[in-house]
Amino acid sequence: MNNNLFTKELKRNRKNLTIWSTITVGFTFMILSIYPFMQEMGQDLTVMMDKMPAELSKAMGMDSQTWSSILGFYSTYYGIYIIVLIGIFSTSTAATIISKEEKDGTSEFLLTKPLSRKSIFVSKLASLSILVLIIYLLQSIFAGIGMSLFNDMETDWSTLFVMHIHGLVLILFFSCIGVLISMFVKPKKNFMGMVVGIVFGSYFLDAIGKATEATNWISYISPFHYLSFSVNDPDFQVNYLSALVLLLIGAAMLVFSYTVYKKKDIGA
Repeated sequence: MNNNLFTKELKRNRKNLTIWSTITVGFTFMILSIYPFMQEMGQDLTVMMDKMPAELSKAMGMDSQTWSSILGFYSTYYGIYIIVLIGIFSTSTAATIISKEEKDGTSEFLLTKPLSRKSIFVSKLASLSILVLIIYLLQSIFAGIGMSLFNDMETDWSTLFVMHIHGLVLILFFSCIGVLISMFVKPKKNFMGMVVGIVFGSYFLDAIGKATEATNWISYISPFHYLSFSVNDPDFQVNYLSALVLLLIGAAMLVFSYTVYKKKDIGA
């Protein structure tokens, strides 16, 4: 790994990291801060949820128990919005970080230096890992702070931990997809449209699959299906098998991406 290239990539992406971290942390605090007000309306909301079509509430990951605790309330938004937000950041960053030189026309300058393609790939991948972990840890830390500030009951920290472990695995999986995309799609100014389609599409496939038994098979296509955020489930715990399988698939995507990158004809 080349330390100079590693540091350069961190500096290149710090503005983007700051913007997305601010959005994610701000959204997290907004969700947790409104829970005390929503809790006061808990009975009315429960009645409303009971009147909603079962298919719709399943697709949204909500039920009458959602309002019974701050964890249930937070998990609904965490699984839908927060993971999607961080997933979009991590996937778009992954898709651009390796192909950036080719897009900017500076690949010839980089590749003529005494750097192997392996060193370039590993350095950029290490930078990507740090960027993803920073936004994930910031969101997790502020979620914990918010739980302490806005929860009038004792927080089940182990349940929160399980939920965030599932979130981390999904974020890393989407990052690997981003790296793979960059190997086959022509470098462009940003991959945001494609990335939003992949991350949102994955969530909606799972939501559609949850709606009815007839469409249940659709959810198996989505990584969201394999890592639950249903904190009100008495059996809720880390799904080690699904997490391991997704991480192994992600690792396989990275190995394949490196194999392609090593032989790729990179334009100047």
